[in-house]
Amino acid sequence: MADVRKMKETMIIIGSGAAGLSAALEFAKNGTKSILVSDMPSERAQSVMAEGGINAAVDTQEDSPELHAEETMKAGRYIADSKAVHQMTKEAPKIIKDLFEAGMAFTLNEDKKPDVRAFGGQSVKRTFFAASNTGKQLMYVLIDQVRRYEAEGLIERLTGWEFLKLLCDEKQAYGCILTHKVTRQEKILYGKVVVASGGLNGMFGNATGSVRNTGAVTANLFALGVKFSNGEFIQYHPTTAKLHAKNMLITEAVRGEGGRLYVLEDGKPFYFMEEKYPKLGNLMTRDVIAKEEWMLMQKGKQIYLDMSHLDQKTAGAKLKGVMEDCQNFLGIDPRKKPIPVMPGIHYFMGGIWVDAKHRTSMRNLYAAGECVCQYHGANRLGGNSLLGALYGGRIAAKSAMEDKEITELPEITNTNNNEKQSVEGSYIENLQKLQDILKKGLGIIRNKEILNDAREKLDRLLEETKNTYDMTATKSENVSLRERCILGKAMILCAKARKESRGAHQRSDYPSEYEEYQKQTIAQLVNGEIEIYFEKAGESDDD
Repeated sequence: MADVRKMKETMIIIGSGAAGLSAALEFAKNGTKSILVSDMPSERAQSVMAEGGINAAVDTQEDSPELHAEETMKAGRYIADSKAVHQMTKEAPKIIKDLFEAGMAFTLNEDKKPDVRAFGGQSVKRTFFAASNTGKQLMYVLIDQVRRYEAEGLIERLTGWEFLKLLCDEKQAYGCILTHKVTRQEKILYGKVVVASGGLNGMFGNATGSVRNTGAVTANLFALGVKFSNGEFIQYHPTTAKLHAKNMLITEAVRGEGGRLYVLEDGKPFYFMEEKYPKLGNLMTRDVIAKEEWMLMQKGKQIYLDMSHLDQKTAGAKLKGVMEDCQNFLGIDPRKKPIPVMPGIHYFMGGIWVDAKHRTSMRNLYAAGECVCQYHGANRLGGNSLLGALYGGRIAAKSAMEDKEITELPEITNTNNNEKQSVEGSYIENLQKLQDILKKGLGIIRNKEILNDAREKLDRLLEETKNTYDMTATKSENVSLRERCILGKAMILCAKARKESRGAHQRSDYPSEYEEYQKQTIAQLVNGEIEIYFEKAGESDDD
């Protein structure tokens, strides 16, 4: 039998970005040991790439956690869990205070207090930032705190290990199987599991985020029957620039500091957002701007982002990183020339279904960060991503410590997944097929024809890969490929089922928003078939 005592004492965290580190710190502060599992060091987690900032309603004269929650719900078109959103925004000021006291290098105002900037969809300035390197500064602070607890033996870091499979029965999760990315050694860990594996970038390939976030963990959980929610809601960031095989993000902070979008009309700049939306202009929510850009691009228009008018203090201090990236990677000096931009895949609002306490639909399995569906609904406010990761990691850890212990289970000794011993298919080629299907099927504007075509192609790909195994790929890559295809199909079916346009989900054949769809989309694999249904956020929570 497995050592149940050790299972009670140890928590397993898959992923070491902001959400994973936040969970580990919460465990450690309460004297509970955790194991942080990641294929790459925390210094290379996607959270490092976050540029814009962290939202919190600190200035109570103009702002409040209630207003922050209201604007979060409005941006998400009212399908997020209102209870969970209000709890997050209420906790946000304390999170900023804790980070500042821990030494985070926030950009300061003239009073030597953390400064705030404007972000899209918000009526007041509430986004705290560290120049254009907020994620990097945040991770410095979190990693430093983790190292202190690591020295005390309360946190163990397993770097270079990939998640292979969740260990579970029909009642609960009780651990996972890992594989080393270099030696291909396998390891079994027993305990409650917190998933913080990030978004689904690797399933699409051209996202602004890291393709190391492959979606493999989420796909494995979905294949085991864990609920998945809101897969149709994919945020296209309005200001990305083409860079080799992926898109380079130009942070929303540029527009928050006064950057302007335009197209050329008769050889002169036409500031389309300012003309159509005079109140918020370039600070409308990302879904609205991306849709406007897409319609202009269909007319052959090139979108430009103009920063040339910004003063030296703003350009040289608050946006220094952006300016340098544009010069170093695009070969354009934004102080002299506008930047050609386009909408690009940036964030996945959908993910593993969790309740307000970050419990998944499987007992003793928790999740936080971009891999979950919580907080953002149909469209995420800029600045709420890092906040959701930090807060969600804390809550997931608290729930894991509060919930019932794992019952006695048989020890697993055989980790063989019946891998094929011959090369029957190319992993890279099949992954590229999956990426192409999903990019075309889940673009900014969809319709029945596009979605049906994507589903048919995914069914063919699933048939083609039924018995393939590429000996040049890792075991994790081989095992997860078909699972990711199945998850991709679930996302397409979510989009088909939602016969309306809402937030980041826009359908040309159903251009309006309908009250009957003011619900979360739920996908679940039951007896080998994908079931899709809708439910009000929070209605299936245990409490």
